[in-house]
Amino acid sequence: MVGRLSVADKKQLERYIQAGPKDISLLYSFTKNGADASVFHQHCNNKGPTVTVVFSTLGTVYGGYTEKSWAPGSMYLRDEHAFLFRLQQTGKAAPAKCPVNTADKAIYCNNGYGPTFGGGYDLSTFNGALTVQNGKYTTNASCNFGYSYDMGGVPTEEFTDNIKTITELEVYSVRDSVLVPTWREIGGWKQQDLDDLKNEMDTWSPPHDVGLNSANILLLGSCGAGKSSFFNTITSVFRGRITRQAVCGSSEQGLTVKYRMHSVRGSALTKPMKFKLCDTRGIEENQGIDGTELDYLLEGNIPNGYKFNPSTPISTDVRVSGFVSTPSLNNKIHCVCFVIDGSTVTAMSEKMLYKQMFARKAILGFSCRKILALTMQENKYLPQLVLVTKIDKVCSHVEEDVSTVFQSVAIQELVDKVSHMFGVPRNHVLPVKNYEKELTIRNDVSILALLSLRQILHATEDFMFNLLDLMDKEMKDSESLE
Repeated sequence: MVGRLSVADKKQLERYIQAGPKDISLLYSFTKNGADASVFHQHCNNKGPTVTVVFSTLGTVYGGYTEKSWAPGSMYLRDEHAFLFRLQQTGKAAPAKCPVNTADKAIYCNNGYGPTFGGGYDLSTFNGALTVQNGKYTTNASCNFGYSYDMGGVPTEEFTDNIKTITELEVYSVRDSVLVPTWREIGGWKQQDLDDLKNEMDTWSPPHDVGLNSANILLLGSCGAGKSSFFNTITSVFRGRITRQAVCGSSEQGLTVKYRMHSVRGSALTKPMKFKLCDTRGIEENQGIDGTELDYLLEGNIPNGYKFNPSTPISTDVRVSGFVSTPSLNNKIHCVCFVIDGSTVTAMSEKMLYKQMFARKAILGFSCRKILALTMQENKYLPQLVLVTKIDKVCSHVEEDVSTVFQSVAIQELVDKVSHMFGVPRNHVLPVKNYEKELTIRNDVSILALLSLRQILHATEDFMFNLLDLMDKEMKDSESLE
């Protein structure tokens, strides 16, 4: 089961627990299993350390951690490492940790009670069974913060919003995170492996007969996901130092306001390689690139350097200076890479997910025959891959050593989830870590970036061979009519 707890919140809890990397997996939730104390005990008794998380209707997220197993009967259990916590207050990050100060009464186990912390009961979540109305549960328990836990001056209202209505309660198991056998074979992580990948990128080119000077790869995603940073990461690999050629950073509306067809210069730095990474305005909940603009980008109508105007999107009535009315194959997009933030993907809003899926469906309409302006009925679709960034925020093993990425259970689960969300094969989901805090390049980061780029170029090349097939078929059909 997948819960509502975000990757960022899991990492915060991992820091609170302070005992190395953790796998935090959902055991029980109101919405999936029912708001019933007996059901809670069926799912959570004798399961070792757990985290209980409460989601209030006002967007505050709080709960408690215990190393002890929940148990049947009626008893207090001692736990010197238990703590209460707050992760968010009214929808904004507001981390707080409140350690136990009366360890003998850290948690209270009772067959008729849900998770209960403290002798007073500091945090009593619910008892018996609750009913749901309009997606909300009214709890029947009370809280007495400060009885067995040190609240550090944090008042009750900042934990509970002084309301008893919640949208969800979840209980997660907490286990030491271990590295598993490699689940995606990629070669090695040594200097020679990096040199081989760089040479492969240096010498890559579109199939000769297709008539293309270079491949155009569109990077598409939400603001702050790492589109511009991925281009900077690739250029850093070849220059041997951290580069900042594309403007990137953090902004609610995004920092990319122009359409840029970025060239990447190879190891010799004398001429660009045979592909371009095309960076564009981000997908936003309320603004961002719209469907018409996306169509024009894919078709090759938008000129390099075009500045997007949020108040006046391109349309059939609003054309831009330099608008390419009759684009050639060299102007068009040949592959699309969605770029998403791996640390927030589980918390993506329904509206944002809808906009991503809308873009994906729009791209599916751009087949080989449409790009070639053919009337044939055969459809071979524009390739779509997903770059999952910020994986160092998802797994502590990867944060320490990026080369463990394909041994990480957390990253494997993330790849599976993204594959399901976007409806693409798992080998089209590419985890990467961009250069964003480093001052010098690292082999593990560079190799992972080039491995992803290689998969992108392979998909692009396959698409171009499909173009050749349709060109040949069109030519044969034309000859047969003569």
